[in-house]
Amino acid sequence: MLETFFKMIIENCLRHIVLFIIIAWFVPTVQAQDKSNTSTYRIIRSNIGVGGSSKTIQTSKGKYTISQSIGQSSVIGTSSSNGYYLRQGFQQPHKSVKVVKSIYNALKATVYPNPADYNVHISFDEVTSKNITVKIFDIAGKLLYFKDFPPSKKIQLDLTNLSSGSYVLKAISNGKLFNSKLIKI
Repeated sequence: MLETFFKMIIENCLRHIVLFIIIAWFVPTVQAQDKSNTSTYRIIRSNIGVGGSSKTIQTSKGKYTISQSIGQSSVIGTSSSNGYYLRQGFQQPHKSVKVVKSIYNALKATVYPNPADYNVHISFDEVTSKNITVKIFDIAGKLLYFKDFPPSKKIQLDLTNLSSGSYVLKAISNGKLFNSKLIKI
């Protein structure tokens, strides 16, 4: 039975590959959840054209659903606004989204010059009472720079070891977080 199922999956893959090439990269799939005045979420799903299939199999040990899609995009996160939650990708979980509030409060600061070539300054609106941890990530999320600074209102970062490009700068101090886009020229 399982062999027949996998044969069916392969046949479906071949049948859907043309459909995938034509529309899979151009037509997004959207899933949203609406938080109405009640305490429950309502799932809203929308998709136009999908390459893939699913099959439910009943065995003596339970009911299983197996699904596959051609060219599933990686999930890059969940966006939310006014009680609506959006995710990228063809296959979506059936569970509701749990929103976790950040454990950090906002740390207010200014980064200058931005774009920068060798050095960049971070000027905080208040003197921090604890050490300041600064991290710089590339656009793929790889940590490239990590340094702890003593409490201060202004710090200077040396960017000479970074190549030209766009980065994400994070500064954390005393339970507060500052995020900024940083451009190295």
